Amino acid sequence: MVGCGNESFDEETFDVSGKNEIKEAYENGDLEEKVFEYEERFSQNDYAGDIHAESQTAFVEGSDDSNVLVSAPHTTTHIRDGKIRDAEIYTGSIALLIQAFTGAHVIYNVYEGEDANHVFGGLYKEKIGDIIEEYDVDLVIDVHGAGENWNFDLEIGTVHGEAANDERVDLLQYILENNEMHNINRNEHFPASGEGTVTYQSWHHYRTEAMQLEIHRDYRDPRNDFESYFEMLKSLVHFVANADLINNPTEER
Repeated sequence: MVGCGNESFDEETFDVSGKNEIKEAYENGDLEEKVFEYEERFSQNDYAGDIHAESQTAFVEGSDDSNVLVSAPHTTTHIRDGKIRDAEIYTGSIALLIQAFTGAHVIYNVYEGEDANHVFGGLYKEKIGDIIEEYDVDLVIDVHGAGENWNFDLEIGTVHGEAANDERVDLLQYILENNEMHNINRNEHFPASGEGTVTYQSWHHYRTEAMQLEIHRDYRDPRNDFESYFEMLKSLVHFVANADLINNPTEER
């Protein structure tokens, strides 16, 4: 029995299949090949993405038994308040690889357009609502990237604790710390409390647990530090594979 804060987790109950598969892919070189293959769809056209695609939003169905939706709205450059903002690079490959190793559902931004994590409403978040209903999703994980100037490894935003079960957040932090990511924030700089965020809307409008993950640039630089990228990705894969160990308290709130 291991603990994080006031919570304890029985590792013997953990599903380790995803963690073992990604470790094997890392060791045989398949993972590195997939990272750059997946990221290429977003990095094309100077990270404006696939500008000829029919829709700005793409959804890829996961396995029948998955209740997790992984979201990546800032995979490409995006427009906020009339200004073009940089892509949060490798968040797209992270989302797609989490799906590859866990069977989670995934939604992501395809090309430069409105900032789905800022505008009120919008097609991206409307699609999330449809996915939640159709696939009985009970956790939305919204993947983002923090710049080099931030002093944390990863920050978890849950609308100041409203949007996700504390035990579920404890589980994520425990897994991250076991993979040498010790500087973990909760709701300090990026609480996802804006009404336009995916996390806020998922909880307040769809009554579905959600968390926004801000991943530091140091863990999204696979060309220069593939090991750190791998440890971060392995942590998220392991968390998603075991997120259902924590009961969804939606009906109790």
